[in-house]
Amino acid sequence: MASPRGLAGLLCFALAAAAASAAQYRVGEQRGWSVPAAGAEPLNTWSSRMRFIIGDQLLFVYPKDTDSVLLVDQAAYNACNTTTYVSKFQGGSTVFTLDRSGPFFFISGNEASCKAEQKLIVVVLSVDHTPPGLLPPPPPPSMPPSSAAPMPSPMSPAAAPGATPDSPQSPTGPAPSPGTPGGGSSPGTPGSDASSPPAPGADGANSTTPGSAAAPVTAGLIGTLAAGIGYAMLAI
Repeated sequence: MASPRGLAGLLCFALAAAAASAAQYRVGEQRGWSVPAAGAEPLNTWSSRMRFIIGDQLLFVYPKDTDSVLLVDQAAYNACNTTTYVSKFQGGSTVFTLDRSGPFFFISGNEASCKAEQKLIVVVLSVDHTPPGLLPPPPPPSMPPSSAAPMPSPMSPAAAPGATPDSPQSPTGPAPSPGTPGGGSSPGTPGSDASSPPAPGADGANSTTPGSAAAPVTAGLIGTLAAGIGYAMLAI
């Protein structure tokens, strides 16, 4: 933030520059300070085209024997009151310096001339409206350290109207059942590939049931019994 001393110095510089560039304006131009002619530009229209700053001067040229210039307030200006004024000038050639910002009100010393629009309002711009060329340029703003901005992610294409999201696909193979190591198949149901216990007598060579093991013993007993009966019959 600028210090008060720096601001004061800047203000003095602006005032000095404004004074150095002050201009002088002849009120009414060629006709001077007089009643505007029919169809001529009114004095206030002329002043509204100008850009007055502090230090500018107004030159009033008029016949000193019959006219004068009155500096008045707004109320006297509106009423063309020539008896109440701030300052009166009647030398015939008056130079008035605009020493402050704001409006200035001037009327003719003749009430009839004032009512015939020989009156003037001048508005002076403040120091804040000094042309930019009269002030030093402000220092450039300090740039913050640059940081890599994240790249925007590509936008996915919008779905076509009426399209529904794809349903999840079902797994291609059977899911492993809990407790089966290595993802093996679950226990088979009746009629599946799992082998069932062999039925009795289905395969005599490979069967291990008690009936298949007792067949040789029974055959031996029958043979022994038949031999004994044969020997007995021979003995008779």
